[in-house]
Amino acid sequence: MITGNKIQNIGNIYRLTEQFELISRTDLAKLSGLAPASITNITKLLIDKQFILERSVQDCNSRGRPAVGLSVSTFFWKQLCLTIFADHLTISLCKLDGSVIHRQDYTFSLSDYPNLDEIIAENLQTFRQNQPLNDAQILALSIAVVGRINAEKNTIVQLGQHSLKCRIVEKLQVVYSQPILLNEHFHLWLLAESTLGSLIGDDNVIFLQIDDAIRLSILLRGALLHEQNMNVDHMLMPRFSALSDEIYPELDSIERYQLNNQASLQALIQLIDKHLPKNCEMDDEHLKETKITHFCEQVEAKNPTALAILEHISSNLAYMLMNLVNIFSTEKILFDSPLLRIKAPLFEQITQKLNEKMINRDLNVQLVTSHFDKNCTLIPCAMIKQGIYEGSLIKNIIPD
Repeated sequence: MITGNKIQNIGNIYRLTEQFELISRTDLAKLSGLAPASITNITKLLIDKQFILERSVQDCNSRGRPAVGLSVSTFFWKQLCLTIFADHLTISLCKLDGSVIHRQDYTFSLSDYPNLDEIIAENLQTFRQNQPLNDAQILALSIAVVGRINAEKNTIVQLGQHSLKCRIVEKLQVVYSQPILLNEHFHLWLLAESTLGSLIGDDNVIFLQIDDAIRLSILLRGALLHEQNMNVDHMLMPRFSALSDEIYPELDSIERYQLNNQASLQALIQLIDKHLPKNCEMDDEHLKETKITHFCEQVEAKNPTALAILEHISSNLAYMLMNLVNIFSTEKILFDSPLLRIKAPLFEQITQKLNEKMINRDLNVQLVTSHFDKNCTLIPCAMIKQGIYEGSLIKNIIPD
């Protein structure tokens, strides 16, 4: 095993090679600041372990020997990526560049939660049987959870609105010797957007996701202030209208006006049930989706009640964002939510309210949407790619 600066240099050389379709050892030395001899040794290790490969390029203006360049190899190493939702699981077998070789969805129900680790393991075994693959070619498994995991990153503790204790890492470690990377989908979404998506080159961004919970994080000068999620649930909101008192009337006045009880999807559904009821029989997860879709349709139809509810939601979100923008002078907000169906009126209202309350009038705050859909395989892939760049996923493969 190799450690320290050497493994970081190996990860950095892989990253630089990936950035170019073809790059010479001379250019790698210039870009990395490493000595040519070090570049020769590192690239030999990466070639021997089939992370990169040599390619010949014939210069049309030269009759001599073809030049030899380096590029990332996508022929040997594979990655298994899982995305776990409240009611289904997506398993993908991917190359190192994130391109999908095979992908399959598997469904489960709330009644399966007590044995969810076994169900996931069985689904993964079925997937592997349909896609024969040498275990030695699997670099790592990355699991993205659309919910909550514990601090030790080995157990799923919440999916949707339901708590559980799914010790998925422990279950899979019995079968797989490769690293098993368990992370919340929100964290991997931030990583994917920063390295592969619409935020490449942006150093100051607010990430906001409105779903089963309100999740927020801030990228400041290129670094996340919190690795996972800033807890803004208890931020107190003003009483914007009578709707502020109708969502959770049973709560005391302080708890009732907390952000989570005014602008989360659960709060929105409380208002939909009272003012725009949609009766249908289905499980909780699909019922929520149906109600949100119904609300968006009513907004599009300019139903006055739906527009009043939208005004309430946008006022609360704008107030919360206004405080953060004024503190951090952030000009870009990446927004993700099922409410993006009504993106135009939602973004227009939030932007207008932000501009009215800005302390720094020179800031031009821009709301943008994600480059990836929620089930995009590149999201769990981003964690494995980061592990290669840092060297943590190759230090046990490349000999000292």
